[in-house]
Amino acid sequence: MTGDLPNGTAAPSHQEGGFPHVVLDTTLHDLYAAEYPDHNGEVPETLCHFKPNADRRYKEIPLNNKFLITSSNVASGSDLAHLQLENVSNLLMFPVGRGKVAYVASEGISDDPSLSRESVDAAAKRGFMILPENQRPVITTHANQEDFVANHDGSPIRWGFSVDFAERLPALLPPEKVFEINSKRWLAECDLRSANDKIIDCECVCDHHTTKAGKWYYGAGDCTACKETVSGEIARVLRVLEETPVPYVLKLTQSLGSVGTHIVQNEEDRKKVMEYMSTDNLPAYLPRISEGNAHIWPTALVVSEFIKGDTMALNFFVKKDGSPIFVCACQQLTTRTSDSGRQSTGIIFDEQEEMEKKYYDTLCEIGKALRKEGYFGQVGADIMEDPDDGTQYVIDLNVRTPTSYTLGLIKGHCKKRGFGVGIIYECVILKVSRDDFEKQFHQEFQEGRIILLGCTRLGTKNAWAYPTILVGEAKEDIDKLSERIMKLEVGGEESEAGAG
Repeated sequence: MTGDLPNGTAAPSHQEGGFPHVVLDTTLHDLYAAEYPDHNGEVPETLCHFKPNADRRYKEIPLNNKFLITSSNVASGSDLAHLQLENVSNLLMFPVGRGKVAYVASEGISDDPSLSRESVDAAAKRGFMILPENQRPVITTHANQEDFVANHDGSPIRWGFSVDFAERLPALLPPEKVFEINSKRWLAECDLRSANDKIIDCECVCDHHTTKAGKWYYGAGDCTACKETVSGEIARVLRVLEETPVPYVLKLTQSLGSVGTHIVQNEEDRKKVMEYMSTDNLPAYLPRISEGNAHIWPTALVVSEFIKGDTMALNFFVKKDGSPIFVCACQQLTTRTSDSGRQSTGIIFDEQEEMEKKYYDTLCEIGKALRKEGYFGQVGADIMEDPDDGTQYVIDLNVRTPTSYTLGLIKGHCKKRGFGVGIIYECVILKVSRDDFEKQFHQEFQEGRIILLGCTRLGTKNAWAYPTILVGEAKEDIDKLSERIMKLEVGGEESEAGAG
């Protein structure tokens, strides 16, 4: 089977192993190139989309002390490194096309040999082999963050997440700006219609540790006044949560996956969220406010009105002039908690034209808001529609490659094969290697029903993490295929960390 790429060049029909290539309808490189008209089709930037780590227990991932982002716990630092340095990068950088991408290993930091530069690089390159050669990126894998800083080629980096060491490197947008426009606080403050948000800026006051700008930062561990301010601020936040009428939604300004969103529908929910904030989140993060990060409000909270209705995940591209290019609209599916906690998003290809018309005005408003911040590029927005009056609310914004972006780029692949629906799993952890997976499901790979966006082994365990797309004629076909695959799943908490 031979397909033609968007630029008119012929694509080789098969990848290594004999399976047909997955030909994307377009790529991020194609979209970027149109915004660089003076560069003869080249894109003068590097994409880097790994998830950061703010938990000091895990030395294997570059630590954030400035850009604090809450994440869920995993079994070990090695597992977290595989999931956040590799699995997330595979998932979010897959649609880049022939641009430049950067991976980061944990060589010299982790004892896990599979986190060496050589191992991470080999796994990344194999992941992109399912694409035709002229849709594969130029991959640079750095041994660790210091190697990245020392040996980067000087091109501006398009960061998906803010990481502390990024401030030592050239960037398309400063890391502080990346942090700001991906925060719930910015979304609540900007011109977009959000759900009647109330911002809680955690402001403590200690005469010994307050800047001239009035920003408080945590001093030394033996400062009694600092400890008292933390206790006082926790009490203030709890009063707000206690006095806010249910139902409501509490959001941490920055978090990974779903750990930062708490839906409070009744008094039992309120009790649970207040306990979490008073014993877990606030005591851990308030003392990490510093002179270097107080101005970016890393511990801010947002209380939002609870809106009944379905959430639609919109994927699009914002041009430099602020106008949007629609990519796809996907339905967020319920996270399954019976096994590994994986998350998924689904698409119905025949509905896309209708969805574009329905949401286009909202995408235009988002594009205008991001243009003011100097951003152009891929975006994901969660839109909730009020079932009573049809009002569309922007309840979340991912100003980077969103999880389900690739679903919108395989419409041609699916149409050729008669597939009408698709689903993407952010991270499925199976107890079989990629070779064995492909052997056991050879027919489904051959028919293009299973698309692996990468693979990483969790150290020496019999556990491999896969960001995976399943496609088929109807939902029932995908359900049956998914059920067969999940019989190979490793149970446990690891896959939650791989969720976007």
